[in-house]
Amino acid sequence: MKIPSPRHRVRRRGFTLLETMLVSGLMVFLVLLASGAWWAFGRPTADAVARCRVAQEARLAVTALAGDLGGCLPGPAGRLGGKAQLQWVGRMQPSSSQLWLCFDGGSSPNGLADWGPPDTVIVYELQGDKLVRWDQGAGTGFTVAEHVQALALQDLGGGMLQIQLTFAYRNVTRTYTLIARDP
Repeated sequence: MKIPSPRHRVRRRGFTLLETMLVSGLMVFLVLLASGAWWAFGRPTADAVARCRVAQEARLAVTALAGDLGGCLPGPAGRLGGKAQLQWVGRMQPSSSQLWLCFDGGSSPNGLADWGPPDTVIVYELQGDKLVRWDQGAGTGFTVAEHVQALALQDLGGGMLQIQLTFAYRNVTRTYTLIARDP
């Protein structure tokens, strides 16, 4: 058997330690550039999404409150109540974070807030971070808005009510102040 001479040995080609370290250093540099680009471009986008989410939740809360503070509730058929039925007759704040609205009901409405049957009582309150609208008569409730950090109510007198809602989502916190007048 013939042994190859050192000149004829087949040399294996591979990466040297220097080449591997150079490529690793370039990869670290590219990762740093990519994270800088995310910080410069992605972060403002995420903040804009959070601000939009807070504004959307505030709009949902205002729409629900405006509908109930408008004077009449929808009847069972979905039509608005009128002067004779489901007319707003009272408002009460048992605490600074709970709002009760009374709507006249029954076959012969008496024009007074009875705060129980046959009247319809709608309650707004915080449950965790959700603003919930509860219909006591029907025993039903639903979430009006999420990410609500605080609900503060203040009677301003003269049939005026100040409603402050504070929303917090990710790193965005906004407080909205509504002034409502009794219908």
